[in-house]
Amino acid sequence: MPKPLLTDEMIQQAAREKERLEREIAQARQDDTQLIKQFAPQKAKLEKNSVYKSRRIESQKREQRGKKITKYIVILVVLLIIITVIVFKF
Repeated sequence: MPKPLLTDEMIQQAAREKERLEREIAQARQDDTQLIKQFAPQKAKLEKNSVYKSRRIESQKREQRGKKITKYIVILVVLLIIITVIVFKF
């Protein structure tokens, strides 16, 4: 007769292991909430600073993009003027 894949002892051991892990997870969550409460003001301060930095960086990128677009539009207008002068001159 072949050996069974799961025995009662193996199932009981797995159940005990599962319970142990669930207790550890519950304890870790409780510890995390204590840490979260302790460091909440510092976290809020850091998040506020990061939002400010992000907005500042985005506005700088927007300004640079605007300058590039303006530069290309001016070059395009100058080229169109030159082309129209050449076409109507000849």
